[in-house]
Amino acid sequence: MIQQQVPGMSRRALLKWLAVSSAGVALAACAPGVAPGTASSAESDAAADVAAQELKLLVCCYTGPETELRDAYNSEFMAANPGVTISMELLPAGQNYFEKLQTLIAAGTVPDLFDMWEGYIQPYARNGALLNLDPLLEKDSEVTKANLLPAAIDAAAYEGSIYALSIGFMPGPISLYYNVAHLEAAGLATPSHDWTWDDVRAAAQALTKDENGDGNPEQWGLAFDLWFVPWLYWIWSNGGDVFNADQTQSTIAEAPAAEALQYWADLVNVDKVAVPPSMLPAMQGSLNGFITGAISMYLGNTWDVGTLKEATEIEWRAVLSPKAPSGGRTWYEHFWCWAISSQSGQPDLAWQFAREFVLQRVIDPATPTVPPLQQLLTTFDTPTNAELGYTPLIELATQPNQFRIPGSGDKWDKISGLIQAELDLVFIGEATAADATAAAAPKIDEELARG
Repeated sequence: MIQQQVPGMSRRALLKWLAVSSAGVALAACAPGVAPGTASSAESDAAADVAAQELKLLVCCYTGPETELRDAYNSEFMAANPGVTISMELLPAGQNYFEKLQTLIAAGTVPDLFDMWEGYIQPYARNGALLNLDPLLEKDSEVTKANLLPAAIDAAAYEGSIYALSIGFMPGPISLYYNVAHLEAAGLATPSHDWTWDDVRAAAQALTKDENGDGNPEQWGLAFDLWFVPWLYWIWSNGGDVFNADQTQSTIAEAPAAEALQYWADLVNVDKVAVPPSMLPAMQGSLNGFITGAISMYLGNTWDVGTLKEATEIEWRAVLSPKAPSGGRTWYEHFWCWAISSQSGQPDLAWQFAREFVLQRVIDPATPTVPPLQQLLTTFDTPTNAELGYTPLIELATQPNQFRIPGSGDKWDKISGLIQAELDLVFIGEATAADATAAAAPKIDEELARG
């Protein structure tokens, strides 16, 4: 799957670009598109010509096994459709994917099919750059709205229509990774997917070793990265939110959000069992600190699995990230999907490629994602996913409101930055969560009110 570059920065930076360039998308979207399912008899007679067409793809940031899977599928599709040529451009990690896509849209040379991620679909759909997939879903017997999981609809919908076909999705942060030897030495019970924040707190207290009593433990109980994915998970799981239902006003200063943020800040500043975010660079990050044994538990992500599988210094295991004390658990949704350009002259061929890609997809065991269709959920039930503690997601994925995106469209980059600036003060002990969220709320309201 997509390899994140710098946690908290890659997608925020792209959204910042999107916010200042959406007008260009709107202008580019004025180019005429071809509606699916409206072929004339002459076009039907010329269907063989479609097989001689080139289908252009733009994808981003894939490496290793995922690239191999995509290359293999492209070859299989061309073999099954003689005369069709698949031209795939893979943009390397570290480059601005959406700047590239925007340039192609503005120039009228946008590929037929391209990657989209959570948070981008709605602004691009609003500006007319994406093809409405409802007509294609309505005439498909296998890939239908009725078969799509709630998360695959919610993250891809704009004004009641679907504008992207999910390849797969995953919670963020997905896992509580733990050091087996550390827990055994402390005599602690094995974590489970039913653990709450209180269970994690108690375990972190037992695991932290500060023999000198100087506030710089030889072994920290817990670490997490401080960016919008974990703090949205904390807020949502505790019943709070950043916005009201119609995203016209901030609700972050309300008690559930502030209490959730204070809970996790207290693990750093009061209990002193979680690594202060300011200390993580010296450890080369939370994941490295966990691998080297300086940290006993790490609240991490699906893309950490590949690195952990290569680590020889540690025996580790994982369970799903914990529930709030009330039992709530709502994750940020990392969402990978195909979108068809509204400028594509061959939307039916693009749809054929995308829907077969999803139906035939082999899940990459290094960074697996939940498939988007009800009938594909059994493919997620693998020994690797069971070992990682992911199998409860099979049932959870069928339930509404387990996975979310933050909303506010192309304003999210600016808003998340405003919130982050206030929360940084909380996690270094210079402000309470109540004060920080109260300071952030009017700034968010001002941004929401902007045209």
